[in-house]
Amino acid sequence: MLACSTNTGQCANLHQASQAACRKLHVEMLHHAVRSLVVALALGASRFALAQESTHSLVSRRLTEYLLPVASETHEFARVPDTNFVLLSQMSDSALIKIELDPATEEPIAWKSFPMGKNSDSELHGVWPSTLHPGKMWLTLQGENKLLLVDPGQELSTAPTILQTIDIPAPGNGPHCVFEIGNRVWAGLKVASEQTGQYYVFSADVANATDQTLYPCLKSPVFIKEEPTTGLIYVTQDTDSSIMRINVTSGETTQLPIPPSVGNNAVGMITGYGPMSGVWFTLAGNATGGTGTFGHIGSTGEMEFFQLQHPMLGTNAGLLHLADASTVAGGPALWLLSTSLLSTNSPDALIRVTFDADMSAVSGEEYISMLTQTAMVHRVLPLDQTVLVSEMHTFTLAQLTYTNTIAGQWLPAESISNTTVYAQAG
Repeated sequence: MLACSTNTGQCANLHQASQAACRKLHVEMLHHAVRSLVVALALGASRFALAQESTHSLVSRRLTEYLLPVASETHEFARVPDTNFVLLSQMSDSALIKIELDPATEEPIAWKSFPMGKNSDSELHGVWPSTLHPGKMWLTLQGENKLLLVDPGQELSTAPTILQTIDIPAPGNGPHCVFEIGNRVWAGLKVASEQTGQYYVFSADVANATDQTLYPCLKSPVFIKEEPTTGLIYVTQDTDSSIMRINVTSGETTQLPIPPSVGNNAVGMITGYGPMSGVWFTLAGNATGGTGTFGHIGSTGEMEFFQLQHPMLGTNAGLLHLADASTVAGGPALWLLSTSLLSTNSPDALIRVTFDADMSAVSGEEYISMLTQTAMVHRVLPLDQTVLVSEMHTFTLAQLTYTNTIAGQWLPAESISNTTVYAQAG
């Protein structure tokens, strides 16, 4: 064993110096480690920020189908204003389906069915909200030849209460669709008169239902709308492929035949305002399919036609119904509903079209093929955020929802310029 040659004091001094040196070394090492950690954290944060900048929320467009009670004819539907309820008619059972919507997502979450009329032969069909009686709804019983004004009730389980009944006078027969325009209620009488064999459009004063008028028309009246500038009433007549104009002041009526060269079977019609001012209508086609054609009548009374251009979904579309799809940001637009109701050559599809600056031509087409083809889609109803479509053949309600985008900003697959047709599937 080696002996220390220094005395005790010298050893103590050496030990203290060694401890100081160790402490200094430890401080320097800690300082270096902290600096390294700071640099690493800064680099990590920078990379994370760059990663965040390079990520994007997924944009989606989704269709969901909701099954309703089994019925062979799911027809008209409308939202009860300022509520989370939609009323839908099932004509084959003469049943009124009250559908509750989620207040946040507008998703259908529950339904309850209510029989309307004497029995299933009462043929409930038309559904339309009243403006003169807020919160109340107009219904038609085609089989009983009646119009009903009902209070749908504040709860899902509450049965509708009939507030007013208007009987259709002879020789009128078979009220189909119903609308409230100004102070009058209107209905297209889709069944031939038992007395005259003719078809009629019915109108009555809401406050004085004895003030009634029957306008003879062609076979057979469906939608009835007002041209907002002139106040003239226009009526689509499907089978005879014509539009009737009514001057309510003089009682004069005029027929505007649809030129066979552009299509046939005028059905859907809405009133447009602002840049869309006038009435817009659709042509549903026939057993061979549609022509993808819809039209407009403005204050001049002249018909103007537009045709879809998509070769697979648009040019053979049987356009049965339509709705306003305009937005402040996107400008004038329409929802068009193509149906297989008259021909399986026509797709079941929801189509959104936009227009050029002077509203003289279609500038954009967005196509949404329905999940179930040959479903015979029937009506389209835009809500605040989503769009509902009724399917007559499948007793189904479909809902279109966009996430992280809006209708009109979806980039369609058709915009890709690659038109290559491949010889092999692999």
